[in-house]
Amino acid sequence: MVKKHKLPRVALHPATIKHAKKGHPWVTADSFTKDFPKKENLLIGKDPKSDDRIFLLHDPTHKKVKARIWEIGKEMPESPNGFIRSFATRLEDSILKRTKVQEKLNRDNFYLAFAEADGIPGLMIQKFNNIVLVQIYCDFWYYFKNDIRRIIKKLCAQYFPEVDKTIFQQRKEADSVKFSDLENKVNEITIKEFGINYHLKFDYRYDIGIYSDMSSIRKKLTNEIRGSKRVLNLYSYTGAFSLFSLSLKAEHVTSVDLSKDYIDWLERNLALNPQLDASKHTSKISSVEKALKDFSIAGEKFDLIICDPPSFSSDGKRSQNSLKSYDKLIPLMSACLSDSGKIVAFINTHQTSRKKFNEKIGELAGKEKLSIEKQLKMDEDCKTLGGFAEGDYLKGVVLKRI
Repeated sequence: MVKKHKLPRVALHPATIKHAKKGHPWVTADSFTKDFPKKENLLIGKDPKSDDRIFLLHDPTHKKVKARIWEIGKEMPESPNGFIRSFATRLEDSILKRTKVQEKLNRDNFYLAFAEADGIPGLMIQKFNNIVLVQIYCDFWYYFKNDIRRIIKKLCAQYFPEVDKTIFQQRKEADSVKFSDLENKVNEITIKEFGINYHLKFDYRYDIGIYSDMSSIRKKLTNEIRGSKRVLNLYSYTGAFSLFSLSLKAEHVTSVDLSKDYIDWLERNLALNPQLDASKHTSKISSVEKALKDFSIAGEKFDLIICDPPSFSSDGKRSQNSLKSYDKLIPLMSACLSDSGKIVAFINTHQTSRKKFNEKIGELAGKEKLSIEKQLKMDEDCKTLGGFAEGDYLKGVVLKRI
């Protein structure tokens, strides 16, 4: 007789069970997780008050999130093979959603799977032309790397036959990023978003050259950008908002970033787009605070100011929390804003709730006779999951004069 495989059972904190049944997909560190078997990748959590079982993707090395919830029910796969079959089904469902809206997206960069929102916690999968980038946010998935590659190859052969490369990127910590499977040393590519060309690098620092989770928000800001003659893009990175503004006929766009590397990258992107008038763009290598002070002294005014600080912004001398940085940024931006101008302010971290962000920005804006006109959140290929506030990490508001 063949012995039936059975996964290890673990006890879960009552609060974990309560939140899990409300849709929260994480098991965070507590007194119960300390007893989880360290060398097991798959676990079954038991609800002592019912017959429900909670299928867990174990990640003992993560500082906070010790497991991710795959499924809740009375019957579920009891082996790695059963789990992989379940994963393949979910990934195909996720890909099918994208194939139905691909033409409407009007871009080469989009997510095939957006982690928890697509029922695949801790794993994001993006498509860039013929390359699929698999971003691993929990070590659990790395043990199934070969299965992931095989399943992606099979599904893409059916739905995206142009894909011929899969690259993996481990992204658990901001200062620790590892790329692998850079096949044939192919680590650069040009993609198109909303008719604009961008140069991407797959072995460079933490990010690759464009934020696809911001793409749907860029599109939502079309009217604000189109109605602005002078646009200021702060923390411009490689210039997606800058080039998008030029494509929408802004009379002049100014991009500010402290990094010469990023400004050089932006300039290269601009050169890739001869349809855009480069004479209408100015790059400034500077801290944002200094740049805003310089603009104010010079009496420069902008109709639209876009501010997307990194999670921990830097002025070259110190680092500070990006929400705290708005204490100085809102007044400085207000001083450079035209009478009918607007400010678009973002924060990119799950550690600050949308409510806290809105309250903070609203309070600072009120002191400058500004108010919140519009909320911005991810959409299209980047949906958020109800009951999971951490998944709503990218938050934005549009401010206008009162």
